[in-house]
Amino acid sequence: MGFDDSALDDQDRLDAYGERLRDLALCGARLRSSDHARCGNAAALIDRPRAILAVGPEARLLRAVVEPTCPVPFVAWPMPSLPSWVGPLDLVVALAGADDRLANLISDARRRGAQVLLVAPSTSPVVERVTPEQTVLVSSEDPFVQALLALKVLDSAGLAPEVDLVAVADALDATADDCGPRRPLGSNPAKELACALADTVPLIWGKSVLAARASRRIAEAVREATFYPALAADDVAIEPLIAFSGVRDLFEDPVETPSSSIRYSLLLLDDRNPESVSVDLASVAQSRGVRVVTIQHSEGSPVERYAVILSQGLFAALWLHVANAGG
Repeated sequence: MGFDDSALDDQDRLDAYGERLRDLALCGARLRSSDHARCGNAAALIDRPRAILAVGPEARLLRAVVEPTCPVPFVAWPMPSLPSWVGPLDLVVALAGADDRLANLISDARRRGAQVLLVAPSTSPVVERVTPEQTVLVSSEDPFVQALLALKVLDSAGLAPEVDLVAVADALDATADDCGPRRPLGSNPAKELACALADTVPLIWGKSVLAARASRRIAEAVREATFYPALAADDVAIEPLIAFSGVRDLFEDPVETPSSSIRYSLLLLDDRNPESVSVDLASVAQSRGVRVVTIQHSEGSPVERYAVILSQGLFAALWLHVANAGG
C-alpha cells in the first residue's frame, strides 16, 4: 500500500509521530527562549574584520543572507580545517553541534589570533575552546536556530541586514499552527502539499537565492520521508527533465493502466524576492502534464519568508512520512 491520506488525521498514527511533530513545531519556541541579550554582548566585542569565514551546517545560509550587503568579504567554508589566509584581522563564525568536530578548527583560529564567534549548545565540547564573551549559547542543537542567532550577532555588529528574532519566531509559530496536527486535511497547507507530492518525484525550485537554499533542505527531508528521489536544482537543470516527460492523458486510470515513466511534480518556492528568477517554469510543467504546487510567502523580512517556506516544506515532508506505508 502506498500513500494513505486518511493517516494524516488518524489520531493513533499522529500519536506515533508526536515527538517529531513537536520538535518541528517548537522551532519558534526554541528561538524565542534563546538568550538574545547574549547576541548583543558578543557583537560589542567584534571589531570590523578584514573578512568573515563561517563554518558549520548552516554556513551557506549565513552567506546567502549576509553576503549581498556585507561590507567585507564573506566565505562559507565546508572544510574541516581553516584556509591558509585566516589570521588576526578576520572573524570566524562557528555553528557547532553537541560534538567536537569543529574543535581543532576553533583552536587553530584562536592560535592564529582570529576573532571567533561560537554559537553552540552549552553541552558542546567546543565551548571550552572559546572564552565566554565570544560564545552565544543555545538550549538546543537546532542548526537553524543557531544560524539565526549568529545572524543577529552580525546584525548588531553592523555586518549583516537587520534580523528581528521575535518576528521570525512569531512567523514560525504561525506556520506550526497552520501546518501542525491540529489542522485537518482541507485546511492544512502542509498536508495538502504532501498529498500533491505523493507518488511523484518532486522537482523543487527556489526562485531566489534564499528560496533555493530552502529547496535543498526540503529535498533532503522529502528523500528521508519517502525513500524516493527528490531533486532541488535551478531552472536550467529542471526544465529538461520536464520537457522530456511524457504528456499524460487526464482520463487515464493510474491503477488500471500504470505508466512505466517517472511521474514528476514541480514544487515552486516563491519568497517574492524582487531579484527572483523570472523564468515561467510552471507553464512549461503544465504543458507537459506535470503537477505544479507552490509554497509562497511574501510578508516580513527575507529571513522571515525563508523561515516560513522552509518550515512549511519540512512539515509537508513529515506528513509524507506519516501517510506512506511503513512510515
